[in-house]
Amino acid sequence: MEFVFRITDYSDPALDAETAELLRQRLEARSREAMPGMWQVTDRLEAWATPAVKGRRRRYALQGAALIALGVFAVVPGLMEPRVPSLILTGSLSILAGLLTIYGAKVKSPPEPPASCRREAAKLLKFPGETDWEALQAQVRFGETGWTVKTAEGESRTGYGQLRGVFESERLWLLVYGGERALLLQKKDLVSGEAGSFLPYLQGKIINSNLPYEGESI
Repeated sequence: MEFVFRITDYSDPALDAETAELLRQRLEARSREAMPGMWQVTDRLEAWATPAVKGRRRRYALQGAALIALGVFAVVPGLMEPRVPSLILTGSLSILAGLLTIYGAKVKSPPEPPASCRREAAKLLKFPGETDWEALQAQVRFGETGWTVKTAEGESRTGYGQLRGVFESERLWLLVYGGERALLLQKKDLVSGEAGSFLPYLQGKIINSNLPYEGESI
């Protein structure tokens, strides 16, 4: 199996937020590695709380729908002649309360990446953002024992034994290797291989990283 990327520009504004999210994932992975006991407790608490949270959200949604229905039943007769202001007011308040209840039942968005991850993301994107990739003619090829980075200036190779982690977002993959080195790849640049197979492929290489590899590492 082989995956080939032909690197193009990193000008998409969405990459800033996605790169920060990938770094947040990396930060969490390192934290889990350093403090597995704490994360076991955290995961158990979240697993215990999730059904209760989902049940509460369903209950709030049903209550909100009921309040809206009662409000409509009150407002419609109140608007008929002769109008009844008290019914209109009561119905309107009931509809408003129902809408607020439903809004409160919505699933909250995941927390934003911390400021440290956003700063590191800006640093990580600085070089790709300033590079003329068309002139550099960069290509990254993943083979059985490692990957090769080839440009108009030369070629370098890295074995999977140096790969420490791989993280995925909607548009990107982040590879961490050789200590704190990182390779940021855009999904749109994949020209050979299936995108859905890339992450499992690399995860398998991490598990079996004792494969022999000849050549210098970048």
